[in-house]
Amino acid sequence: MEIYLVKQGDTIYSIAEAYKLSPESLIRNNGILNYDNLVIGQTIVIVYPEETYIVMEGDTLFDIAAAHNVTPLALLRNNPTLAGRRLLYPGEELVIRYNNTNGRLKTNGYAYPFIDFTVLIETLPYLSFLTIFTYQLSSTGLLSGYDDAELINNAKIYGVAPIMFLNTTDRTIAAEPTSFFSRSISYEVLDYLITTIIDKIEETGYSGVNLFLENITLENYPLIVDNVKALSSRMKEKGLITMFTLTPEIFQLPQGTTYLDIDYSDLSQAVDYIILASYNWGFTFGPPAAVTPIETVTQNLDYATSVIPSREIFIGVPIIGYDWKLSSDGNYTVANALNSDAAIMLAADVGAIIEFDTASMAPFFTYTSRDNNTDVNHIVWFKDARSIQTLYGFTQEYMLAGAAIWNIMHFFEQMWFIINSQYQIIGPYDEF
Repeated sequence: MEIYLVKQGDTIYSIAEAYKLSPESLIRNNGILNYDNLVIGQTIVIVYPEETYIVMEGDTLFDIAAAHNVTPLALLRNNPTLAGRRLLYPGEELVIRYNNTNGRLKTNGYAYPFIDFTVLIETLPYLSFLTIFTYQLSSTGLLSGYDDAELINNAKIYGVAPIMFLNTTDRTIAAEPTSFFSRSISYEVLDYLITTIIDKIEETGYSGVNLFLENITLENYPLIVDNVKALSSRMKEKGLITMFTLTPEIFQLPQGTTYLDIDYSDLSQAVDYIILASYNWGFTFGPPAAVTPIETVTQNLDYATSVIPSREIFIGVPIIGYDWKLSSDGNYTVANALNSDAAIMLAADVGAIIEFDTASMAPFFTYTSRDNNTDVNHIVWFKDARSIQTLYGFTQEYMLAGAAIWNIMHFFEQMWFIINSQYQIIGPYDEF
Protein backbone atom coordinates (compact mmCIF):
# COMPACT_ATOMS: atom_id res chain seq x y z
CA MET A 1 0.00 0.00 0.00
CA GLU A 2 1.15 3.52 -0.81
CA ILE A 3 -0.37 6.76 0.42
CA TYR A 4 -0.06 9.47 -2.21
CA LEU A 5 -0.25 13.15 -1.22
CA VAL A 6 -1.87 15.41 -3.79
CA LYS A 7 0.47 18.13 -5.07
CA GLN A 8 -0.10 21.38 -6.92
CA GLY A 9 -1.32 20.65 -10.46
CA ASP A 10 -2.37 17.03 -9.80
CA THR A 11 -5.59 15.70 -11.26
CA ILE A 12 -7.23 12.36 -10.66
CA TYR A 13 -6.28 11.47 -14.24
CA SER A 14 -2.59 12.34 -13.87
CA ILE A 15 -2.36 10.32 -10.64
CA ALA A 16 -4.16 7.35 -12.19
CA GLU A 17 -1.85 7.42 -15.21
CA ALA A 18 1.24 7.58 -13.00
CA TYR A 19 0.17 4.46 -11.11
CA LYS A 20 -1.32 2.61 -14.10
CA LEU A 21 -4.74 2.47 -12.46
CA SER A 22 -8.09 3.70 -13.71
CA PRO A 23 -9.38 7.04 -12.39
CA GLU A 24 -12.63 5.25 -11.56
CA SER A 25 -10.88 2.76 -9.25
CA LEU A 26 -9.05 5.54 -7.40
CA ILE A 27 -12.28 7.47 -6.94
CA ARG A 28 -14.23 4.39 -5.87
CA ASN A 29 -11.66 2.90 -3.49
CA ASN A 30 -10.93 6.20 -1.76
CA GLY A 31 -14.47 7.55 -1.77
CA ILE A 32 -13.25 10.72 -3.48
CA LEU A 33 -16.05 13.25 -3.82
CA ASN A 34 -13.92 16.17 -5.02
CA TYR A 35 -12.32 14.28 -7.90
CA ASP A 36 -12.56 17.34 -10.16
CA ASN A 37 -11.02 19.65 -7.53
CA LEU A 38 -8.38 17.78 -5.53
CA VAL A 39 -6.91 19.46 -2.44
CA ILE A 40 -3.17 19.89 -1.96
CA GLY A 41 -2.22 17.54 0.87
CA GLN A 42 -5.21 15.21 0.33
CA THR A 43 -4.39 11.50 0.68
CA ILE A 44 -5.09 8.90 -1.98
CA VAL A 45 -4.46 5.24 -1.15
CA ILE A 46 -2.85 3.14 -3.88
CA VAL A 47 -3.32 -0.64 -3.64
CA TYR A 48 -3.00 -3.20 -6.41
CA PRO A 49 -5.31 -6.23 -6.10
CA GLU A 50 -3.70 -9.63 -5.93
CA GLU A 51 -6.39 -11.21 -8.09
CA THR A 52 -9.32 -9.90 -10.14
CA TYR A 53 -12.09 -11.49 -12.20
CA ILE A 54 -14.24 -10.30 -15.12
CA VAL A 55 -17.89 -11.24 -14.60
CA MET A 56 -19.35 -13.58 -17.21
CA GLU A 57 -22.96 -14.01 -18.25
CA GLY A 58 -24.82 -16.09 -15.64
CA ASP A 59 -22.26 -15.61 -12.86
CA THR A 60 -23.48 -15.26 -9.29
CA LEU A 61 -21.63 -13.97 -6.26
CA PHE A 62 -21.69 -17.41 -4.66
CA ASP A 63 -20.42 -19.14 -7.81
CA ILE A 64 -17.49 -16.73 -8.14
CA ALA A 65 -16.65 -17.06 -4.45
CA ALA A 66 -16.67 -20.86 -4.61
CA ALA A 67 -14.58 -20.94 -7.80
CA HIS A 68 -11.88 -18.75 -6.27
CA ASN A 69 -11.91 -20.23 -2.76
CA VAL A 70 -13.07 -17.06 -1.03
CA THR A 71 -16.23 -16.26 0.89
CA PRO A 72 -19.11 -14.19 -0.51
CA LEU A 73 -18.51 -11.85 2.45
CA ALA A 74 -14.91 -11.31 1.29
CA LEU A 75 -16.16 -10.40 -2.17
CA LEU A 76 -18.52 -7.84 -0.65
CA ARG A 77 -15.63 -6.32 1.31
CA ASN A 78 -13.39 -6.23 -1.74
CA ASN A 79 -16.13 -4.74 -3.92
CA PRO A 80 -18.27 -2.34 -1.85
CA THR A 81 -20.23 -1.29 -4.94
CA LEU A 82 -21.95 -4.70 -4.72
CA ALA A 83 -23.69 -3.67 -1.46
CA GLY A 84 -27.44 -4.01 -1.79
CA ARG A 85 -27.26 -5.20 -5.40
CA ARG A 86 -29.09 -8.27 -6.63
CA LEU A 87 -27.33 -8.62 -9.97
CA LEU A 88 -23.80 -8.80 -11.34
CA TYR A 89 -23.10 -7.19 -14.70
CA PRO A 90 -21.18 -9.10 -17.39
CA GLY A 91 -17.91 -7.35 -18.10
CA GLU A 92 -17.48 -5.70 -14.70
CA GLU A 93 -14.23 -6.37 -12.90
CA LEU A 94 -14.33 -7.73 -9.36
CA VAL A 95 -11.47 -7.85 -6.88
CA ILE A 96 -11.11 -11.42 -5.68
CA ARG A 97 -8.43 -10.81 -3.06
CA TYR A 98 -5.85 -8.38 -1.76
CA ASN A 99 -2.50 -9.28 -0.26
CA ASN A 100 -3.88 -8.44 3.19
CA THR A 101 -1.12 -10.05 5.25
CA ASN A 102 -0.52 -7.37 7.89
CA GLY A 103 -2.44 -9.34 10.52
CA ARG A 104 -5.85 -10.32 11.82
CA LEU A 105 -8.22 -8.10 13.75
CA LYS A 106 -11.79 -7.68 14.88
CA THR A 107 -13.81 -4.55 14.26
CA ASN A 108 -16.54 -3.07 16.42
CA GLY A 109 -18.69 -0.32 14.91
CA TYR A 110 -20.92 1.99 16.94
CA ALA A 111 -24.27 3.00 15.44
CA TYR A 112 -27.57 4.58 16.38
CA PRO A 113 -30.86 2.87 15.43
CA PHE A 114 -31.57 5.63 12.87
CA ILE A 115 -28.49 4.82 10.76
CA ASP A 116 -29.20 5.07 7.03
CA PHE A 117 -29.99 1.55 5.80
CA THR A 118 -27.71 1.91 2.77
CA VAL A 119 -24.78 2.87 5.00
CA LEU A 120 -25.53 -0.07 7.30
CA ILE A 121 -25.52 -2.59 4.45
CA GLU A 122 -22.29 -1.12 3.04
CA THR A 123 -20.60 -1.36 6.43
CA LEU A 124 -21.73 -4.72 7.82
CA PRO A 125 -19.32 -6.83 5.71
CA TYR A 126 -16.42 -5.07 7.46
CA LEU A 127 -17.64 -5.61 11.03
CA SER A 128 -17.17 -8.30 13.64
CA PHE A 129 -19.40 -6.55 16.19
CA LEU A 130 -22.12 -3.93 15.81
CA THR A 131 -22.67 -1.95 19.01
CA ILE A 132 -26.08 -0.28 18.91
CA PHE A 133 -26.85 2.78 21.02
CA THR A 134 -30.26 1.90 22.35
CA TYR A 135 -30.56 1.12 26.06
CA GLN A 136 -30.48 3.17 29.25
CA LEU A 137 -30.54 1.82 32.80
CA SER A 138 -31.96 4.22 35.38
CA SER A 139 -30.82 4.40 38.99
CA THR A 140 -34.13 2.74 39.93
CA GLY A 141 -33.42 -0.28 37.74
CA LEU A 142 -35.68 0.69 34.83
CA LEU A 143 -34.36 -0.53 31.48
CA SER A 144 -35.50 1.46 28.44
CA GLY A 145 -34.56 1.34 24.78
CA TYR A 146 -35.57 1.84 21.15
CA ASP A 147 -36.63 -0.32 18.25
CA ASP A 148 -33.44 -2.04 17.12
CA ALA A 149 -34.82 -5.19 15.49
CA GLU A 150 -33.82 -4.24 11.93
CA LEU A 151 -30.20 -3.61 12.88
CA ILE A 152 -29.96 -6.80 14.94
CA ASN A 153 -31.47 -8.97 12.20
CA ASN A 154 -29.28 -7.54 9.44
CA ALA A 155 -26.15 -7.85 11.57
CA LYS A 156 -26.79 -11.57 12.01
CA ILE A 157 -27.32 -12.05 8.27
CA TYR A 158 -23.75 -10.83 7.75
CA GLY A 159 -22.30 -12.89 10.60
CA VAL A 160 -21.87 -9.80 12.79
CA ALA A 161 -22.52 -10.05 16.54
CA PRO A 162 -24.98 -7.31 17.62
CA ILE A 163 -24.03 -5.78 20.98
CA MET A 164 -26.36 -3.77 23.22
CA PHE A 165 -24.76 -0.52 24.36
CA LEU A 166 -26.05 -0.06 27.90
CA ASN A 167 -25.55 3.38 29.41
CA THR A 168 -25.93 2.87 33.15
CA THR A 169 -25.34 6.53 34.07
CA ASP A 170 -28.47 8.19 35.45
CA ARG A 171 -28.51 12.00 35.60
CA THR A 172 -32.20 12.43 36.39
CA ILE A 173 -32.29 11.97 40.17
CA ALA A 174 -29.03 12.66 41.95
CA ALA A 175 -27.02 15.85 41.64
CA GLU A 176 -24.07 13.74 40.48
CA PRO A 177 -24.41 11.04 37.82
CA THR A 178 -25.00 7.68 39.47
CA SER A 179 -25.22 4.05 38.41
CA PHE A 180 -26.43 0.80 39.89
CA PHE A 181 -23.03 -0.68 39.13
CA SER A 182 -21.19 1.87 41.26
CA ARG A 183 -23.33 1.33 44.37
CA SER A 184 -23.43 -1.21 47.15
CA ILE A 185 -26.71 -3.06 46.61
CA SER A 186 -28.22 -6.22 48.02
CA TYR A 187 -27.81 -9.58 46.31
CA GLU A 188 -31.56 -9.68 45.61
CA VAL A 189 -31.60 -6.31 43.89
CA LEU A 190 -28.47 -7.07 41.87
CA ASP A 191 -29.86 -10.47 40.85
CA TYR A 192 -33.10 -8.83 39.68
CA LEU A 193 -31.15 -6.22 37.72
CA ILE A 194 -28.95 -8.81 36.01
CA THR A 195 -31.98 -10.96 35.17
CA THR A 196 -33.71 -7.94 33.63
CA ILE A 197 -30.69 -7.15 31.45
CA ILE A 198 -30.16 -10.73 30.29
CA ASP A 199 -33.85 -11.26 29.59
CA LYS A 200 -33.87 -8.17 27.35
CA ILE A 201 -30.70 -9.31 25.55
CA GLU A 202 -32.19 -12.73 24.84
CA GLU A 203 -35.59 -11.29 23.91
CA THR A 204 -34.11 -8.90 21.34
CA GLY A 205 -31.48 -11.26 19.97
CA TYR A 206 -28.34 -9.44 21.03
CA SER A 207 -25.07 -11.36 21.39
CA GLY A 208 -23.89 -9.36 24.39
CA VAL A 209 -23.68 -6.03 26.16
CA ASN A 210 -21.28 -3.07 26.17
CA LEU A 211 -21.41 -1.34 29.57
CA PHE A 212 -20.76 2.34 30.13
CA LEU A 213 -20.93 4.36 33.34
CA GLU A 214 -19.50 7.67 34.45
CA ASN A 215 -17.90 8.89 37.68
CA ILE A 216 -15.64 5.97 38.44
CA THR A 217 -13.67 6.88 41.55
CA LEU A 218 -10.98 5.14 43.53
CA GLU A 219 -13.63 4.56 46.20
CA ASN A 220 -16.38 3.02 44.05
CA TYR A 221 -14.11 1.14 41.64
CA PRO A 222 -14.06 -2.08 43.75
CA LEU A 223 -17.89 -2.05 43.90
CA ILE A 224 -18.09 -1.60 40.13
CA VAL A 225 -15.76 -4.54 39.56
CA ASP A 226 -17.79 -6.80 41.89
CA ASN A 227 -21.10 -5.85 40.29
CA VAL A 228 -19.76 -6.21 36.74
CA LYS A 229 -18.29 -9.61 37.66
CA ALA A 230 -21.71 -10.75 38.85
CA LEU A 231 -23.27 -9.71 35.52
CA SER A 232 -20.46 -11.15 33.41
CA SER A 233 -20.53 -14.56 35.10
CA ARG A 234 -24.26 -14.87 34.38
CA MET A 235 -23.67 -13.68 30.80
CA LYS A 236 -21.01 -16.38 30.29
CA GLU A 237 -23.46 -19.03 31.46
CA LYS A 238 -25.74 -17.94 28.61
CA GLY A 239 -22.93 -17.76 26.06
CA LEU A 240 -23.17 -13.96 25.90
CA ILE A 241 -20.38 -11.37 25.58
CA THR A 242 -19.62 -8.62 28.10
CA MET A 243 -17.72 -5.50 27.00
CA PHE A 244 -16.81 -2.42 29.02
CA THR A 245 -16.12 0.98 27.47
CA LEU A 246 -13.32 2.69 29.38
CA THR A 247 -12.60 6.37 28.79
CA PRO A 248 -10.38 8.78 30.74
CA GLU A 249 -13.20 11.21 31.38
CA ILE A 250 -15.27 8.70 33.36
CA PHE A 251 -12.82 8.90 36.25
CA GLN A 252 -13.09 11.32 39.15
CA LEU A 253 -9.62 11.10 40.68
CA PRO A 254 -8.05 12.92 43.63
CA GLN A 255 -5.35 15.51 43.06
CA GLY A 256 -2.10 13.92 41.98
CA THR A 257 -3.73 10.68 40.82
CA THR A 258 -3.85 10.05 37.07
CA TYR A 259 -5.86 7.91 34.73
CA LEU A 260 -2.85 5.62 34.44
CA ASP A 261 -2.86 4.90 38.18
CA ILE A 262 -6.03 2.79 37.98
CA ASP A 263 -5.42 -0.97 38.06
CA TYR A 264 -7.60 -2.24 35.23
CA SER A 265 -6.61 -5.86 35.76
CA ASP A 266 -9.57 -6.58 38.06
CA LEU A 267 -12.01 -5.08 35.56
CA SER A 268 -10.44 -6.94 32.63
CA GLN A 269 -10.88 -10.23 34.49
CA ALA A 270 -14.56 -9.45 34.88
CA VAL A 271 -15.35 -8.90 31.18
CA ASP A 272 -14.52 -10.30 27.76
CA TYR A 273 -13.34 -7.05 26.16
CA ILE A 274 -12.26 -3.58 27.22
CA ILE A 275 -12.91 -0.73 24.76
CA LEU A 276 -10.09 1.75 25.39
CA ALA A 277 -11.79 4.86 24.05
CA SER A 278 -9.58 7.94 24.17
CA TYR A 279 -12.10 10.56 23.08
CA ASN A 280 -11.07 13.14 25.66
CA TRP A 281 -8.91 15.20 23.29
CA GLY A 282 -10.18 17.34 20.42
CA PHE A 283 -13.93 17.28 20.85
CA THR A 284 -16.92 19.59 20.45
CA PHE A 285 -16.50 21.53 23.71
CA GLY A 286 -12.73 21.26 23.97
CA PRO A 287 -9.85 23.29 22.60
CA PRO A 288 -8.88 22.67 18.96
CA ALA A 289 -6.77 19.52 18.73
CA ALA A 290 -6.52 16.14 17.07
CA VAL A 291 -9.19 13.81 18.43
CA THR A 292 -6.72 11.00 19.17
CA PRO A 293 -3.21 12.43 19.44
CA ILE A 294 -0.82 9.55 18.94
CA GLU A 295 1.39 10.38 21.91
CA THR A 296 -1.65 10.06 24.20
CA VAL A 297 -2.87 6.87 22.51
CA THR A 298 0.51 5.17 22.91
CA GLN A 299 0.75 6.24 26.54
CA ASN A 300 -2.66 4.69 27.24
CA LEU A 301 -1.83 1.52 25.31
CA ASP A 302 1.56 1.10 26.99
CA TYR A 303 -0.10 1.12 30.38
CA ALA A 304 -3.26 -0.77 29.48
CA THR A 305 -1.38 -3.68 27.89
CA SER A 306 0.78 -3.96 31.00
CA VAL A 307 -2.25 -4.81 33.14
CA ILE A 308 -4.82 -6.16 30.65
CA PRO A 309 -4.33 -9.10 28.26
CA SER A 310 -3.82 -7.38 24.92
CA ARG A 311 -6.29 -9.63 23.07
CA GLU A 312 -9.04 -8.26 25.31
CA ILE A 313 -8.45 -4.66 24.24
CA PHE A 314 -10.12 -2.73 21.44
CA ILE A 315 -8.49 0.58 20.58
CA GLY A 316 -11.04 3.34 20.11
CA VAL A 317 -10.90 4.95 16.66
CA PRO A 318 -13.07 8.08 16.49
CA ILE A 319 -13.43 9.16 12.86
CA ILE A 320 -15.24 12.42 13.57
CA GLY A 321 -13.51 15.69 12.72
CA TYR A 322 -14.22 19.16 14.10
CA ASP A 323 -14.32 22.70 12.73
CA TRP A 324 -13.55 25.38 15.33
CA LYS A 325 -14.04 29.11 14.99
CA LEU A 326 -11.13 31.04 16.48
CA SER A 327 -11.27 34.55 17.88
CA SER A 328 -8.55 37.18 17.65
CA ASP A 329 -7.75 36.70 21.35
CA GLY A 330 -7.12 33.00 20.88
CA ASN A 331 -10.43 31.78 22.31
CA TYR A 332 -12.64 29.32 20.50
CA THR A 333 -16.30 28.44 20.15
CA VAL A 334 -18.18 25.15 20.24
CA ALA A 335 -16.99 23.14 17.25
CA ASN A 336 -19.08 21.74 14.43
CA ALA A 337 -18.58 18.01 13.92
CA LEU A 338 -17.95 16.71 10.42
CA ASN A 339 -16.73 13.49 8.86
CA SER A 340 -13.49 13.16 6.92
CA ASP A 341 -15.14 13.32 3.51
CA ALA A 342 -16.98 16.50 4.50
CA ALA A 343 -13.71 17.99 5.81
CA ILE A 344 -12.00 17.41 2.47
CA MET A 345 -14.97 18.86 0.58
CA LEU A 346 -14.82 21.92 2.83
CA ALA A 347 -11.09 22.28 2.16
CA ALA A 348 -11.78 22.08 -1.59
CA ASP A 349 -14.57 24.66 -1.37
CA VAL A 350 -12.49 27.22 0.57
CA GLY A 351 -9.25 26.57 -1.31
CA ALA A 352 -7.34 25.37 1.77
CA ILE A 353 -4.13 23.37 1.84
CA ILE A 354 -4.16 20.30 4.08
CA GLU A 355 -1.24 20.18 6.51
CA PHE A 356 -0.19 17.32 8.76
CA ASP A 357 0.92 17.23 12.39
CA THR A 358 3.36 14.36 12.81
CA ALA A 359 3.21 14.46 16.61
CA SER A 360 -0.50 13.62 16.67
CA MET A 361 -0.50 11.96 13.21
CA ALA A 362 -3.50 14.00 12.16
CA PRO A 363 -4.30 16.32 9.23
CA PHE A 364 -5.63 19.85 9.67
CA PHE A 365 -6.25 23.00 7.68
CA THR A 366 -7.20 26.59 8.33
CA TYR A 367 -9.50 28.94 6.47
CA THR A 368 -11.34 32.23 6.91
CA SER A 369 -15.08 32.80 6.62
CA ARG A 370 -17.22 35.94 6.69
CA ASP A 371 -19.68 36.35 9.57
CA ASN A 372 -21.66 39.60 9.84
CA ASN A 373 -19.09 41.35 7.63
CA THR A 374 -16.29 40.13 9.90
CA ASP A 375 -13.47 37.75 9.03
CA VAL A 376 -13.60 34.61 11.19
CA ASN A 377 -10.64 32.23 11.32
CA HIS A 378 -11.23 28.47 11.48
CA ILE A 379 -9.15 25.38 12.12
CA VAL A 380 -10.32 21.91 11.13
CA TRP A 381 -8.85 18.66 12.47
CA PHE A 382 -9.92 15.33 10.98
CA LYS A 383 -8.69 11.85 9.97
CA ASP A 384 -7.04 10.78 6.73
CA ALA A 385 -5.24 7.70 5.41
CA ARG A 386 -2.10 8.45 7.42
CA SER A 387 -4.08 8.65 10.67
CA ILE A 388 -5.94 5.44 9.90
CA GLN A 389 -2.79 3.56 8.92
CA THR A 390 -1.13 4.58 12.20
CA LEU A 391 -4.08 3.78 14.47
CA TYR A 392 -4.76 0.38 12.93
CA GLY A 393 -1.07 -0.39 12.97
CA PHE A 394 -1.33 -0.30 16.77
CA THR A 395 -3.67 -3.31 16.68
CA GLN A 396 -0.74 -5.40 15.45
CA GLU A 397 2.07 -3.63 17.30
CA TYR A 398 0.32 -4.19 20.64
CA MET A 399 -1.41 -7.45 19.56
CA LEU A 400 -4.86 -6.04 20.34
CA ALA A 401 -8.23 -7.63 19.65
CA GLY A 402 -8.99 -4.90 17.16
CA ALA A 403 -10.53 -1.46 16.78
CA ALA A 404 -13.82 0.11 17.86
CA ILE A 405 -14.96 2.74 15.37
CA TRP A 406 -16.84 5.80 16.59
CA ASN A 407 -19.02 5.91 14.60
CA ILE A 408 -20.28 4.19 11.45
CA MET A 409 -23.19 6.53 10.69
CA HIS A 410 -21.20 7.59 7.62
CA PHE A 411 -19.43 5.14 5.29
CA PHE A 412 -15.76 6.13 5.44
CA GLU A 413 -14.70 4.41 2.24
CA GLN A 414 -10.97 5.16 2.45
CA MET A 415 -10.74 3.77 5.99
CA TRP A 416 -12.43 0.50 5.07
CA PHE A 417 -10.27 0.25 1.94
CA ILE A 418 -7.11 0.50 4.06
CA ILE A 419 -8.32 -2.01 6.64
CA ASN A 420 -9.64 -4.56 4.17
CA SER A 421 -6.68 -4.43 1.79
CA GLN A 422 -4.09 -4.70 4.59
CA TYR A 423 -5.69 -6.82 7.33
CA GLN A 424 -7.88 -9.88 7.65
CA ILE A 425 -11.13 -8.97 9.40
CA ILE A 426 -12.20 -12.00 11.41
CA GLY A 427 -15.53 -13.01 12.90
CA PRO A 428 -16.69 -12.22 16.44
CA TYR A 429 -15.90 -15.70 17.74
CA ASP A 430 -12.82 -16.47 15.62
CA GLU A 431 -9.50 -17.10 17.29
CA PHE A 432 -6.40 -15.11 16.42
